[in-house]
Amino acid sequence: MRVQHTVSIVGAGPAGFALAAGLQSNGTSVLLYSHPTHLRHANHVRRNGHLRASGLMEGSTNLRVTTDMGEAVAFSQIIILTVPSTGQETVVQELRKFPLQQHAIIAIPGNLFSLIADLDVGCIFETNLSPYSCRMEEGGLTVLGKKELVFIAPLQAGDSVISPAIYETITNIFPTQLKWCSSVVEVCLANVNGVFHPLMMLMNAGRIESTSGDFYLYADGLTPSVANAMVAVDRVRIKIGEALGLRLKTAVDISNECYGQGFGDFVDLARNSPPHNKLKAPADLDNRNISEDVPDLLVSWCCLAEKLGIDASPIRAVITLAEMATGANYFEEGRNLRRLRLEDVTREELLERFGAVQRNVVLSNGVETCRL
Repeated sequence: MRVQHTVSIVGAGPAGFALAAGLQSNGTSVLLYSHPTHLRHANHVRRNGHLRASGLMEGSTNLRVTTDMGEAVAFSQIIILTVPSTGQETVVQELRKFPLQQHAIIAIPGNLFSLIADLDVGCIFETNLSPYSCRMEEGGLTVLGKKELVFIAPLQAGDSVISPAIYETITNIFPTQLKWCSSVVEVCLANVNGVFHPLMMLMNAGRIESTSGDFYLYADGLTPSVANAMVAVDRVRIKIGEALGLRLKTAVDISNECYGQGFGDFVDLARNSPPHNKLKAPADLDNRNISEDVPDLLVSWCCLAEKLGIDASPIRAVITLAEMATGANYFEEGRNLRRLRLEDVTREELLERFGAVQRNVVLSNGVETCRL
């Protein structure tokens, strides 16, 4: 008999609603938490009486929504965070109020959430991307794409061992295939949003502001010159992986792997990938493509690269340009080594902690599913 799983999803934005609907359609019982100060999408769904979905996910779904974090914690020992990484610390403050030693938290995407989360929790997992590419307006969810594969890893703390049952539960409930990685740093390096989003935004800033985003960000905005800049950033990301003993694929190949596609380069993907080529640009630069992907991805990549002795000047240049354009201080505010609690770690200690290590986790059915 199939086990009835339960999941609490923290974050009532497009990613949270899409995941909730997807899990519920597969027989998982879901409770969706919306922060009391971020009720826009939740209120629309409540007024409609259901979630309306279109695109790759058609139909109406009745979802339970709460603004009580205690109810979400009590509902399930599996808590999935779908809030942007810019909101993760607010969620941590709420979660600290509750005993979590028996819980597993999955941050989607993680962006090294586990290194900044000061929580007494059973275990924390991170993914590189959300399973769904989606948008939401007035309670209506549009699903543009669903990934076939998502990268994932737990934070390994010392000699602690995570129960194989946890891996099995996560594998069973997830709506996509999982690629288990050596560490949360490998997962973070597989979040290719850091390669795509900031440069598309910054190199199209004038067009975004003069048209209020009235063009296709990928199909129109990812031109050969933008692609050349992306390749430079991507090379640094790959070199970080090499220093850690990882053989990272290019950003295009990771996107191909996640979506089951076969595009040859950035421009080919931008013009011909269905989940990407009809995405309109944001109306201004005040968007998570900058506010999340620069401080919480590029800053961490830049700092890791420099700690490992790698020339990170292409990434540093993008961060500096973003700071000049927005007035923000991303190097100070972002996930730098101090905030990641890695400031006093030596290069050798960094390699020992996050370098590629082969371990196996065998589930009860005898299938080996994890490389840790």
